[in-house]
Amino acid sequence: MHITRFLGDTFPEFDPNRAKFDYTGKIWCRIYLSLTDCYPEIDGDLARLREDRGGRDGGGNGACLFVANHSSFLDIAVLCCVLDPVFKFIAKDSLKAFPGVGLQLVGGEHVLIDRTDKRSQLRTFKQGITYLQSGIPIMAFPEGRRSPDGRLMDFKGGIFSMAVKAKVPIVPLSIANAHAVMPGSGFVPVQSGRGKLRVFVHEPIEAEGKSEEEMVQLVREALLRELPLDQHPLNELEGEVAVENKT
Repeated sequence: MHITRFLGDTFPEFDPNRAKFDYTGKIWCRIYLSLTDCYPEIDGDLARLREDRGGRDGGGNGACLFVANHSSFLDIAVLCCVLDPVFKFIAKDSLKAFPGVGLQLVGGEHVLIDRTDKRSQLRTFKQGITYLQSGIPIMAFPEGRRSPDGRLMDFKGGIFSMAVKAKVPIVPLSIANAHAVMPGSGFVPVQSGRGKLRVFVHEPIEAEGKSEEEMVQLVREALLRELPLDQHPLNELEGEVAVENKT
């Protein structure tokens, strides 16, 4: 990883989008998940994952905005196994100090955001748009933080406007049971993920011509369709029960 980063810094043409550097991190993620028996099942629109985006050097024309629910540190490793060849995370700036993860985010030139700084938010927006317009997908967690109980939370604003500005589709990814395998406050799995961890790739949602509210609703509905009931918001579950009782 360090050698790949050195070569990319010294010879920009060697790894222009840090795809090679990112791939070294993906290898470690796959090894880690295999050793801990936590390699996920992947279902859904798998053809979307195989779209040509310019090989390992990136720069193709298959960009999209991937969005997923977030309930565990395990989500990052899981997504690194699902999304290939190149994409960029939108992540909290504070993760730079986190061992391993920080090196990958900084060395891979991912999009880091400080939500307390409006200038940082503007830089994040511009950097994300630049990647999308260059054919490099962005991966974001619209909840903005890990869910403490695994249930889908409300979304932070602004993420979906990137897709509108860059004229790319949004692809929701439902991550099931990551919180049960590795709780949100934990750093190691507490049980095997075999037969439990699952990622469902939904069909793309076209952002052009839709309002922020419409995209939020469509993405939430897609994510919830493939999440177990214990990851649904309690207020929505209560609403569903009330409707069933009336009928």
